Amino acid sequence: MTSGPVTTSGVATFEHWYDFAEGGPVHRALLPFPSTAPAPFEVARWSVAPNTSNDLDVHRSREVWIIVSGSGTLTFADQTVVLGAGDVAAFDSRVPHQIRNDGPDPLLAVSVYWLQAGD
Repeated sequence: MTSGPVTTSGVATFEHWYDFAEGGPVHRALLPFPSTAPAPFEVARWSVAPNTSNDLDVHRSREVWIIVSGSGTLTFADQTVVLGAGDVAAFDSRVPHQIRNDGPDPLLAVSVYWLQAGD
């Protein structure tokens, strides 16, 4: 039993971060951890409208995409694969990646990303 609310646990809230050039908005999670002890990762959620793509992305962090709904064709490095709801894709640092929504509905995804130690 606690005497007050736990301020370092709970539901993450999201704030608008930026928009893809054609695909849709990206929202960054505000995790409930103190700045003196942050999580070793960050979280974003985003969408890609039908017949559009998210921006081609390449960065220092590793990243995991969790497809919540919709479907699309993922291109990363020199590979292409179709992803749908429930699929997960992982990208190492500096690997270019992009998804095109080929379906009739918005593609919704969650990203978890982090920097490697020493990077």
